[in-house]
Amino acid sequence: MRECDILIVGGGLAGCCAAAEIRDLDPALRLLTADAGGGASSEIMGFSAPVNPPDSPELFRQDTLRSGGGFSDPDLVRVLAERAIPELERLIRMGIVFDRTPDGRFDTVNAVGSSCPRVVHSGTTTGKQVLERLRVRTEPIRIVHLFVDAEGVRGAWCENGEFIRCKAVILAGGGFAGLWKFSTWSKNLRGDCALLALEAGGELRDPGFVQFEPTVTVHPARLSGFPVITTVLHEGAKLRNGRGESLLAPGETVPRKRELAERILREIRAGRGGPHGGILYDFRDVDEAAFARKYPEYHARFQRLSPRFNDLCFEVRPGAHTTLGGIRIAPDTSTRIPGLFAAGEAAGGLHGRDRLGGNAGLEVLVFGRIAGHSAAHYAATHSSAGNGSAAFSPVSEPADFFPAAAELLDRRFDPLSSREELELGYREALALPECPRRELIRRIFEHAISAVAR
Repeated sequence: MRECDILIVGGGLAGCCAAAEIRDLDPALRLLTADAGGGASSEIMGFSAPVNPPDSPELFRQDTLRSGGGFSDPDLVRVLAERAIPELERLIRMGIVFDRTPDGRFDTVNAVGSSCPRVVHSGTTTGKQVLERLRVRTEPIRIVHLFVDAEGVRGAWCENGEFIRCKAVILAGGGFAGLWKFSTWSKNLRGDCALLALEAGGELRDPGFVQFEPTVTVHPARLSGFPVITTVLHEGAKLRNGRGESLLAPGETVPRKRELAERILREIRAGRGGPHGGILYDFRDVDEAAFARKYPEYHARFQRLSPRFNDLCFEVRPGAHTTLGGIRIAPDTSTRIPGLFAAGEAAGGLHGRDRLGGNAGLEVLVFGRIAGHSAAHYAATHSSAGNGSAAFSPVSEPADFFPAAAELLDRRFDPLSSREELELGYREALALPECPRRELIRRIFEHAISAVAR
Protein backbone atom coordinates (compact mmCIF):
# COMPACT_ATOMS: atom_id res chain seq x y z
CA MET A 1 0.00 0.00 0.00
CA ARG A 2 1.09 3.55 -0.79
CA GLU A 3 -0.08 6.74 0.83
CA CYS A 4 -0.36 10.36 -0.25
CA ASP A 5 -2.49 13.37 0.63
CA ILE A 6 -3.93 14.03 -2.83
CA LEU A 7 -4.16 11.64 -5.76
CA ILE A 8 -4.49 13.28 -9.18
CA VAL A 9 -5.79 11.06 -11.98
CA GLY A 10 -4.50 12.47 -15.26
CA GLY A 11 -1.18 14.00 -16.27
CA GLY A 12 -2.40 16.52 -18.85
CA LEU A 13 -2.76 20.25 -18.33
CA ALA A 14 -5.76 20.01 -15.99
CA GLY A 15 -3.98 17.55 -13.69
CA CYS A 16 -0.62 19.33 -13.89
CA CYS A 17 -2.19 22.74 -13.21
CA ALA A 18 -3.88 21.21 -10.17
CA ALA A 19 -0.57 19.74 -8.98
CA ALA A 20 1.24 23.06 -9.48
CA GLU A 21 -1.43 24.94 -7.53
CA ILE A 22 -1.19 22.46 -4.63
CA ARG A 23 2.59 22.68 -4.69
CA ASP A 24 2.42 26.48 -4.49
CA LEU A 25 -0.22 26.54 -1.75
CA ASP A 26 1.24 23.88 0.55
CA PRO A 27 4.51 22.20 -0.43
CA ALA A 28 4.13 19.82 2.53
CA LEU A 29 1.15 18.07 0.94
CA ARG A 30 2.15 14.78 -0.64
CA LEU A 31 1.03 14.39 -4.25
CA LEU A 32 0.77 11.45 -6.62
CA THR A 33 -0.13 12.23 -10.23
CA ALA A 34 -1.19 9.07 -12.06
CA ASP A 35 -1.12 9.28 -15.84
CA ALA A 36 -2.39 6.46 -18.03
CA GLY A 37 -1.47 8.39 -21.21
CA GLY A 38 -3.46 9.35 -24.28
CA GLY A 39 -4.09 13.03 -23.58
CA ALA A 40 -3.60 15.86 -26.07
CA SER A 41 -2.63 18.80 -23.85
CA SER A 42 0.68 19.13 -25.70
CA GLU A 43 -1.35 19.75 -28.89
CA ILE A 44 -3.21 22.77 -27.49
CA MET A 45 -2.42 25.67 -29.80
CA GLY A 46 -3.89 28.40 -27.60
CA PHE A 47 -6.89 29.35 -25.50
CA SER A 48 -9.69 31.88 -25.29
CA ALA A 49 -8.97 35.22 -23.62
CA PRO A 50 -10.90 38.46 -24.32
CA VAL A 51 -7.82 40.69 -24.64
CA ASN A 52 -8.44 42.96 -27.64
CA PRO A 53 -11.29 45.52 -27.81
CA PRO A 54 -14.16 45.36 -28.50
CA ASP A 55 -13.96 41.95 -26.81
CA SER A 56 -14.64 41.68 -23.08
CA PRO A 57 -15.25 39.04 -20.40
CA GLU A 58 -18.98 39.75 -20.72
CA LEU A 59 -19.00 39.22 -24.50
CA PHE A 60 -16.95 36.07 -24.00
CA ARG A 61 -19.46 34.84 -21.43
CA GLN A 62 -22.37 35.53 -23.79
CA ASP A 63 -20.67 33.74 -26.70
CA THR A 64 -20.04 30.68 -24.52
CA LEU A 65 -23.63 30.56 -23.28
CA ARG A 66 -24.96 31.03 -26.82
CA SER A 67 -22.79 28.21 -28.13
CA GLY A 68 -24.02 25.95 -25.34
CA GLY A 69 -27.59 26.33 -26.57
CA GLY A 70 -29.05 26.92 -23.11
CA PHE A 71 -27.47 23.80 -21.58
CA SER A 72 -24.33 25.34 -20.01
CA ASP A 73 -24.05 25.88 -16.27
CA PRO A 74 -23.99 29.71 -16.06
CA ASP A 75 -21.88 29.68 -12.90
CA LEU A 76 -19.16 27.60 -14.57
CA VAL A 77 -19.26 29.89 -17.61
CA ARG A 78 -18.95 32.98 -15.42
CA VAL A 79 -15.87 31.56 -13.69
CA LEU A 80 -14.27 30.70 -17.04
CA ALA A 81 -14.86 34.18 -18.46
CA GLU A 82 -13.69 36.02 -15.35
CA ARG A 83 -10.48 34.01 -14.99
CA ALA A 84 -9.34 34.05 -18.61
CA ILE A 85 -7.20 37.18 -18.48
CA PRO A 86 -5.76 36.43 -15.00
CA GLU A 87 -4.73 32.99 -16.31
CA LEU A 88 -3.08 34.59 -19.34
CA GLU A 89 -1.19 36.98 -17.06
CA ARG A 90 -0.08 34.05 -14.90
CA LEU A 91 1.38 32.27 -17.92
CA ILE A 92 3.17 35.41 -19.06
CA ARG A 93 4.80 35.59 -15.62
CA MET A 94 5.83 31.95 -16.10
CA GLY A 95 7.72 32.97 -19.23
CA ILE A 96 5.29 32.06 -22.03
CA VAL A 97 5.73 34.59 -24.85
CA PHE A 98 2.44 35.07 -26.68
CA ASP A 99 2.32 36.15 -30.30
CA ARG A 100 1.60 39.82 -30.93
CA THR A 101 0.93 42.05 -33.93
CA PRO A 102 3.37 44.82 -34.93
CA ASP A 103 1.37 47.36 -32.90
CA GLY A 104 1.73 45.27 -29.73
CA ARG A 105 -1.76 43.77 -29.57
CA PHE A 106 -2.20 40.06 -28.99
CA ASP A 107 -2.28 38.20 -32.30
CA THR A 108 -5.53 36.34 -31.76
CA VAL A 109 -7.05 33.56 -33.85
CA ASN A 110 -10.72 33.69 -34.81
CA ALA A 111 -12.35 30.45 -33.61
CA VAL A 112 -15.59 29.46 -35.32
CA GLY A 113 -18.66 30.60 -33.39
CA SER A 114 -16.95 33.53 -31.64
CA SER A 115 -18.04 37.16 -32.03
CA CYS A 116 -14.44 38.25 -32.52
CA PRO A 117 -10.92 36.74 -32.55
CA ARG A 118 -9.86 35.79 -29.01
CA VAL A 119 -7.63 32.71 -29.07
CA VAL A 120 -4.23 33.79 -27.75
CA HIS A 121 -1.28 31.57 -28.58
CA SER A 122 2.48 31.16 -28.51
CA GLY A 123 3.09 29.84 -31.99
CA THR A 124 1.15 26.61 -32.07
CA THR A 125 2.80 25.04 -29.02
CA THR A 126 1.18 26.84 -26.08
CA GLY A 127 0.06 23.68 -24.30
CA LYS A 128 3.43 22.00 -24.74
CA GLN A 129 5.25 25.02 -23.34
CA VAL A 130 3.00 25.26 -20.29
CA LEU A 131 3.45 21.57 -19.49
CA GLU A 132 7.23 21.96 -19.68
CA ARG A 133 7.22 24.94 -17.32
CA LEU A 134 4.92 23.32 -14.77
CA ARG A 135 7.44 20.48 -14.32
CA VAL A 136 5.04 18.08 -12.65
CA ARG A 137 6.27 14.55 -12.05
CA THR A 138 3.79 11.90 -13.17
CA GLU A 139 3.74 8.13 -12.80
CA PRO A 140 2.44 5.69 -15.45
CA ILE A 141 -0.41 4.30 -13.36
CA ARG A 142 -3.98 3.46 -14.33
CA ILE A 143 -6.52 3.92 -11.53
CA VAL A 144 -9.41 1.46 -11.78
CA HIS A 145 -11.52 1.96 -8.65
CA LEU A 146 -12.08 4.50 -5.87
CA PHE A 147 -12.59 3.52 -2.27
CA VAL A 148 -15.33 5.65 -0.71
CA ASP A 149 -16.95 5.28 2.72
CA ALA A 150 -19.61 7.30 4.53
CA GLU A 151 -17.13 10.12 5.09
CA GLY A 152 -15.96 10.43 1.50
CA VAL A 153 -12.94 9.40 -0.59
CA ARG A 154 -10.35 7.27 1.20
CA GLY A 155 -8.18 5.95 -1.58
CA ALA A 156 -7.98 4.15 -4.90
CA TRP A 157 -6.89 0.87 -6.47
CA CYS A 158 -4.45 0.66 -9.36
CA GLU A 159 -4.70 -1.70 -12.30
CA ASN A 160 -1.89 -3.81 -10.79
CA GLY A 161 -3.90 -4.30 -7.57
CA GLU A 162 -1.97 -1.80 -5.46
CA PHE A 163 -4.01 0.36 -3.06
CA ILE A 164 -3.23 4.07 -2.64
CA ARG A 165 -4.58 5.68 0.51
CA CYS A 166 -5.31 9.41 0.23
CA LYS A 167 -7.43 12.24 1.61
CA ALA A 168 -8.63 13.66 -1.72
CA VAL A 169 -8.80 12.68 -5.39
CA ILE A 170 -8.87 14.94 -8.46
CA LEU A 171 -10.24 13.28 -11.61
CA ALA A 172 -8.59 15.02 -14.56
CA GLY A 173 -8.01 12.13 -16.94
CA GLY A 174 -10.06 13.29 -19.93
CA GLY A 175 -13.31 12.24 -21.54
CA PHE A 176 -14.64 9.33 -23.57
CA ALA A 177 -14.58 10.29 -27.26
CA GLY A 178 -12.05 7.49 -27.80
CA LEU A 179 -14.98 5.08 -27.60
CA TRP A 180 -15.89 5.99 -31.20
CA LYS A 181 -14.02 4.20 -33.97
CA PHE A 182 -13.56 7.38 -36.04
CA SER A 183 -12.24 9.80 -33.46
CA THR A 184 -9.46 12.32 -33.01
CA TRP A 185 -8.68 10.85 -29.58
CA SER A 186 -6.41 8.12 -28.34
CA LYS A 187 -8.15 4.87 -27.47
CA ASN A 188 -6.84 5.40 -23.93
CA LEU A 189 -9.57 8.03 -23.48
CA ARG A 190 -12.64 5.83 -23.11
CA GLY A 191 -14.24 7.30 -20.00
CA ASP A 192 -12.09 6.02 -17.14
CA CYS A 193 -12.80 9.09 -14.99
CA ALA A 194 -16.52 9.00 -15.68
CA LEU A 195 -16.59 5.32 -14.64
CA LEU A 196 -14.56 6.00 -11.50
CA ALA A 197 -17.04 8.67 -10.45
CA LEU A 198 -20.12 6.61 -11.35
CA GLU A 199 -19.00 3.51 -9.49
CA ALA A 200 -18.15 5.64 -6.44
CA GLY A 201 -21.65 7.16 -6.37
CA GLY A 202 -20.93 10.35 -8.31
CA GLU A 203 -23.21 11.94 -10.88
CA LEU A 204 -22.75 12.58 -14.59
CA ARG A 205 -24.12 15.60 -16.40
CA ASP A 206 -24.99 15.71 -20.13
CA PRO A 207 -23.08 12.58 -21.25
CA GLY A 208 -24.91 12.68 -24.59
CA PHE A 209 -23.29 15.99 -25.58
CA VAL A 210 -20.21 15.14 -27.64
CA GLN A 211 -18.59 17.59 -30.04
CA PHE A 212 -17.63 16.25 -33.44
CA GLU A 213 -14.70 18.04 -35.01
CA PRO A 214 -16.10 18.98 -38.45
CA THR A 215 -12.92 18.50 -40.47
CA VAL A 216 -11.14 15.25 -39.65
CA THR A 217 -9.07 13.73 -42.44
CA VAL A 218 -10.21 10.58 -44.22
CA HIS A 219 -7.75 11.05 -47.13
CA PRO A 220 -4.78 10.89 -47.51
CA ALA A 221 -5.09 7.60 -45.66
CA ARG A 222 -1.86 8.12 -43.72
CA LEU A 223 -3.49 11.14 -42.05
CA SER A 224 -6.77 9.43 -41.22
CA GLY A 225 -8.09 10.82 -37.94
CA PHE A 226 -5.99 14.01 -38.11
CA PRO A 227 -8.14 17.10 -37.34
CA VAL A 228 -7.50 19.96 -39.76
CA ILE A 229 -7.99 23.27 -37.92
CA THR A 230 -11.23 25.06 -38.79
CA THR A 231 -9.84 28.55 -38.10
CA VAL A 232 -8.27 28.48 -41.59
CA LEU A 233 -11.80 28.87 -42.98
CA HIS A 234 -11.49 32.51 -41.88
CA GLU A 235 -8.32 32.85 -43.97
CA GLY A 236 -9.33 31.64 -47.42
CA ALA A 237 -9.69 27.86 -47.08
CA LYS A 238 -12.81 26.38 -48.67
CA LEU A 239 -14.99 23.35 -48.08
CA ARG A 240 -16.20 21.88 -51.38
CA ASN A 241 -18.45 18.95 -52.17
CA GLY A 242 -17.84 16.36 -54.87
CA ARG A 243 -19.25 18.77 -57.48
CA GLY A 244 -16.77 21.47 -56.53
CA GLU A 245 -19.47 23.60 -54.87
CA SER A 246 -18.59 25.55 -51.74
CA LEU A 247 -20.47 24.60 -48.57
CA LEU A 248 -20.33 28.22 -47.42
CA ALA A 249 -22.01 31.03 -49.33
CA PRO A 250 -19.87 34.05 -50.34
CA GLY A 251 -19.49 36.34 -47.34
CA GLU A 252 -21.18 33.87 -44.98
CA THR A 253 -19.91 33.81 -41.40
CA VAL A 254 -18.35 30.45 -40.58
CA PRO A 255 -20.92 28.70 -38.35
CA ARG A 256 -20.29 27.06 -35.00
CA LYS A 257 -18.69 23.63 -35.05
CA ARG A 258 -21.87 21.66 -34.52
CA GLU A 259 -23.65 23.39 -37.40
CA LEU A 260 -20.60 23.01 -39.63
CA ALA A 261 -20.38 19.29 -38.85
CA GLU A 262 -24.08 18.88 -39.62
CA ARG A 263 -23.68 20.67 -42.94
CA ILE A 264 -20.76 18.46 -43.98
CA LEU A 265 -22.64 15.28 -43.00
CA ARG A 266 -25.72 16.34 -44.99
CA GLU A 267 -23.62 16.74 -48.12
CA ILE A 268 -22.03 13.33 -47.64
CA ARG A 269 -25.36 11.61 -46.94
CA ALA A 270 -26.89 13.28 -50.00
CA GLY A 271 -24.24 11.58 -52.15
CA ARG A 272 -22.31 14.78 -52.82
CA GLY A 273 -19.12 13.72 -51.07
CA GLY A 274 -15.73 13.00 -52.58
CA PRO A 275 -14.37 9.65 -53.75
CA HIS A 276 -13.18 8.76 -50.22
CA GLY A 277 -16.45 9.58 -48.48
CA GLY A 278 -15.60 13.09 -47.29
CA ILE A 279 -15.70 16.75 -48.28
CA LEU A 280 -12.74 18.53 -49.87
CA TYR A 281 -10.88 20.97 -47.60
CA ASP A 282 -9.20 23.24 -50.16
CA PHE A 283 -6.22 25.44 -49.19
CA ARG A 284 -5.59 26.96 -52.63
CA ASP A 285 -6.75 30.46 -51.63
CA VAL A 286 -4.88 30.59 -48.29
CA ASP A 287 -1.99 33.06 -48.07
CA GLU A 288 1.00 30.83 -47.31
CA ALA A 289 3.14 33.51 -45.65
CA ALA A 290 0.34 34.49 -43.26
CA PHE A 291 -0.41 30.83 -42.50
CA ALA A 292 3.27 30.07 -41.83
CA ARG A 293 3.52 33.01 -39.43
CA LYS A 294 0.39 32.09 -37.45
CA TYR A 295 0.61 28.28 -37.64
CA PRO A 296 4.34 27.43 -37.99
CA GLU A 297 4.09 23.80 -36.87
CA TYR A 298 1.10 23.09 -39.11
CA HIS A 299 2.92 24.77 -42.01
CA ALA A 300 5.98 22.57 -41.49
CA ARG A 301 3.81 19.46 -41.35
CA PHE A 302 1.90 20.42 -44.49
CA GLN A 303 5.14 21.12 -46.36
CA ARG A 304 6.08 17.49 -45.81
CA LEU A 305 2.78 16.47 -47.43
CA SER A 306 2.93 18.64 -50.51
CA PRO A 307 5.83 20.42 -52.22
CA ARG A 308 3.44 23.26 -53.06
CA PHE A 309 1.40 24.59 -50.11
CA ASN A 310 -1.42 25.81 -52.32
CA ASP A 311 -1.89 22.34 -53.80
CA LEU A 312 -3.01 21.11 -50.36
CA CYS A 313 -6.37 19.39 -50.36
CA PHE A 314 -7.72 17.10 -47.68
CA GLU A 315 -10.85 15.01 -47.75
CA VAL A 316 -12.55 15.39 -44.38
CA ARG A 317 -15.63 14.44 -42.44
CA PRO A 318 -16.74 14.92 -38.80
CA GLY A 319 -15.15 12.75 -36.12
CA ALA A 320 -15.84 12.39 -32.39
CA HIS A 321 -13.61 14.92 -30.70
CA THR A 322 -14.52 16.53 -27.36
CA THR A 323 -16.63 15.17 -24.54
CA LEU A 324 -18.87 18.07 -23.48
CA GLY A 325 -20.66 16.23 -20.72
CA GLY A 326 -18.97 14.50 -17.82
CA ILE A 327 -18.82 14.45 -14.03
CA ARG A 328 -21.14 17.01 -12.44
CA ILE A 329 -19.14 19.64 -10.54
CA ALA A 330 -19.73 22.84 -8.60
CA PRO A 331 -17.75 25.99 -9.52
CA ASP A 332 -15.08 24.92 -6.99
CA THR A 333 -14.83 21.57 -8.90
CA SER A 334 -16.24 19.58 -5.98
CA THR A 335 -18.61 16.66 -6.66
CA ARG A 336 -21.36 15.10 -4.57
CA ILE A 337 -18.72 12.85 -2.96
CA PRO A 338 -16.65 14.57 -0.21
CA GLY A 339 -13.01 14.74 -1.19
CA LEU A 340 -13.64 14.01 -4.89
CA PHE A 341 -12.98 16.79 -7.41
CA ALA A 342 -12.98 16.85 -11.21
CA ALA A 343 -11.56 19.18 -13.86
CA GLY A 344 -10.93 19.44 -17.58
CA GLU A 345 -12.72 17.21 -20.05
CA ALA A 346 -13.58 14.74 -17.28
CA ALA A 347 -16.06 17.33 -15.94
CA GLY A 348 -19.34 18.35 -17.54
CA GLY A 349 -21.62 21.36 -17.55
CA LEU A 350 -19.43 24.12 -18.95
CA HIS A 351 -19.88 23.75 -22.71
CA GLY A 352 -23.50 22.66 -23.01
CA ARG A 353 -24.44 21.35 -26.45
CA ASP A 354 -21.48 22.89 -28.31
CA ARG A 355 -18.03 24.21 -27.40
CA LEU A 356 -16.36 27.36 -28.68
CA GLY A 357 -12.90 26.81 -30.12
CA GLY A 358 -10.28 27.84 -27.57
CA ASN A 359 -12.47 27.12 -24.55
CA ALA A 360 -11.09 23.63 -23.95
CA GLY A 361 -7.58 25.06 -23.72
CA LEU A 362 -8.75 27.64 -21.19
CA GLU A 363 -10.91 25.19 -19.25
CA VAL A 364 -8.01 22.92 -18.30
CA LEU A 365 -5.97 25.88 -17.06
CA VAL A 366 -8.72 27.57 -15.06
CA PHE A 367 -10.48 24.59 -13.53
CA GLY A 368 -7.26 22.63 -13.08
CA ARG A 369 -6.03 25.44 -10.84
CA ILE A 370 -9.35 25.60 -9.00
CA ALA A 371 -9.34 21.84 -8.43
CA GLY A 372 -5.86 22.05 -6.94
CA HIS A 373 -6.90 24.86 -4.62
CA SER A 374 -10.07 23.05 -3.49
CA ALA A 375 -8.36 19.70 -2.96
CA ALA A 376 -5.50 21.31 -1.03
CA HIS A 377 -7.95 22.98 1.35
CA TYR A 378 -9.88 19.74 1.77
CA ALA A 379 -6.78 17.64 2.42
CA ALA A 380 -5.50 20.15 4.97
CA THR A 381 -8.67 19.81 7.03
CA HIS A 382 -9.42 16.06 6.74
CA SER A 383 -7.73 12.85 7.79
CA SER A 384 -7.02 9.76 5.72
CA ALA A 385 -8.46 7.31 8.23
CA GLY A 386 -10.10 4.21 6.85
CA ASN A 387 -8.94 0.99 5.24
CA GLY A 388 -9.19 -0.31 1.72
CA SER A 389 -10.35 -3.81 0.97
CA ALA A 390 -7.62 -6.12 -0.27
CA ALA A 391 -10.36 -8.29 -1.79
CA PHE A 392 -11.20 -5.83 -4.58
CA SER A 393 -10.77 -7.25 -8.10
CA PRO A 394 -11.24 -5.01 -11.17
CA VAL A 395 -13.68 -6.17 -13.84
CA SER A 396 -12.08 -6.10 -17.28
CA GLU A 397 -14.00 -5.49 -20.48
CA PRO A 398 -14.42 -8.62 -22.65
CA ALA A 399 -12.09 -8.68 -25.65
CA ASP A 400 -14.93 -8.00 -28.08
CA PHE A 401 -16.44 -5.10 -26.14
CA PHE A 402 -14.50 -2.11 -27.50
CA PRO A 403 -14.72 -3.07 -31.20
CA ALA A 404 -18.46 -3.67 -30.85
CA ALA A 405 -18.99 -0.42 -28.94
CA ALA A 406 -16.94 1.59 -31.46
CA GLU A 407 -18.89 0.19 -34.40
CA LEU A 408 -22.19 0.90 -32.64
CA LEU A 409 -21.31 4.51 -31.80
CA ASP A 410 -20.03 5.23 -35.31
CA ARG A 411 -23.22 3.85 -36.81
CA ARG A 412 -25.83 5.29 -34.44
CA PHE A 413 -24.37 8.45 -32.89
CA ASP A 414 -23.30 11.53 -34.85
CA PRO A 415 -24.47 15.16 -35.09
CA LEU A 416 -27.36 14.23 -37.43
CA SER A 417 -28.62 11.19 -35.52
CA SER A 418 -32.41 11.23 -35.24
CA ARG A 419 -34.32 10.20 -32.16
CA GLU A 420 -35.16 6.91 -33.88
CA GLU A 421 -31.49 6.17 -34.61
CA LEU A 422 -30.51 7.01 -31.03
CA GLU A 423 -33.26 4.78 -29.65
CA LEU A 424 -32.00 1.92 -31.81
CA GLY A 425 -28.51 2.64 -30.50
CA TYR A 426 -29.76 2.55 -26.93
CA ARG A 427 -31.34 -0.87 -27.42
CA GLU A 428 -28.24 -2.19 -29.17
CA ALA A 429 -26.07 -0.84 -26.32
CA LEU A 430 -27.98 -3.08 -23.92
CA ALA A 431 -26.87 -6.05 -26.02
CA LEU A 432 -23.17 -5.20 -25.77
CA PRO A 433 -21.01 -7.58 -23.71
CA GLU A 434 -21.75 -6.98 -20.04
CA CYS A 435 -19.21 -4.81 -18.18
CA PRO A 436 -19.22 -1.53 -16.22
CA ARG A 437 -18.43 0.58 -19.31
CA ARG A 438 -21.61 -0.62 -20.97
CA GLU A 439 -23.49 1.52 -18.42
CA LEU A 440 -21.62 4.60 -19.62
CA ILE A 441 -22.58 3.94 -23.25
CA ARG A 442 -26.18 3.35 -22.22
CA ARG A 443 -26.19 6.72 -20.46
CA ILE A 444 -24.68 8.44 -23.49
CA PHE A 445 -27.57 7.26 -25.66
CA GLU A 446 -30.17 7.87 -22.96
CA HIS A 447 -29.16 11.49 -22.49
CA ALA A 448 -28.85 12.12 -26.24
CA ILE A 449 -32.43 10.87 -26.70
CA SER A 450 -33.73 13.17 -23.98
CA ALA A 451 -31.82 16.14 -25.48
CA VAL A 452 -33.40 15.57 -28.90
CA ALA A 453 -36.81 15.79 -27.24
CA ARG A 454 -35.85 19.24 -25.90
